Amino acid sequence: MAPARVYEGGCLCGYIRYRTEGQPVFPHLCSCRMCRRWSGAPTVAWVEFPMDEIDWCGPGGEPQLFRSSARTQRGSCPLCGSGLCAVDDGYANVSITIGSLDRPNLIVPDARHSHARTRPKWWEARVMHSGNGGG
Repeated sequence: MAPARVYEGGCLCGYIRYRTEGQPVFPHLCSCRMCRRWSGAPTVAWVEFPMDEIDWCGPGGEPQLFRSSARTQRGSCPLCGSGLCAVDDGYANVSITIGSLDRPNLIVPDARHSHARTRPKWWEARVMHSGNGGG
């Protein structure tokens, strides 16, 4: 049996960190209004892991949760504001932002794009071959 892959990540300032050996599920994009407003981006790349297999191991412990809708809370760092996760009431998985992974190339969103029709009309997924995108 192959050893489990370890996934680690965290916020911009390092106060909130996580680690899991859980099996990633449902890697996808979402362009719903809530994701766009919460992230400030036209879409968010998500992956789910079993909630009981996430170890919030940074000095800040678990992310600060904000109820963004009747059934969803979104988790962010209380210091730097980085968006890290979403937790749906009564659901066994936690959605983690792929961009918060230390090695985001390990998980590639599949063709599923939730709320693709509500993304900005100018946005189109494509591979960019140039640029040195700072940030």
